[in-house]
Amino acid sequence: MITIYTIRFEGSELSETNNFVNEYSENGFAEDLDMISSWLGYLKDRGAEPRYFRSENNVSAGPVAFSRLRIYCIRCSQNIVILDGGGEKKGQKTQDGVETWKAMKLMMEIDKRLIEKIGEGDIYYSPDLMKLEGELFIDI
Repeated sequence: MITIYTIRFEGSELSETNNFVNEYSENGFAEDLDMISSWLGYLKDRGAEPRYFRSENNVSAGPVAFSRLRIYCIRCSQNIVILDGGGEKKGQKTQDGVETWKAMKLMMEIDKRLIEKIGEGDIYYSPDLMKLEGELFIDI
């Protein structure tokens, strides 16, 4: 039901999502990562409806259930989500954790550039609204 994109920096072999999973799987967060994986499976089965996300500024986070980890994303539509990395929650606010704050700020910047590129016609939705097409590279 949805297409999930990830962020990968030029010159990196792994996406930010893969880096996030690798880092936290090695540090005792397997249960939290399983929860995130289940959340993503839930989205794939039911669509990316707003109620399945935590809204944080102009981007989103998951999972909505309690977890020690947050993963940040852009919910482009009911059918398209762009995942980043995230971090361990260190308090009530995203800003309380270095990793969560960094991931959220990155997604806010990507969201800003994505909106600009859509406005310029460089990125656009596929006719079936399931994909982003065009120049999918964003300079940050």
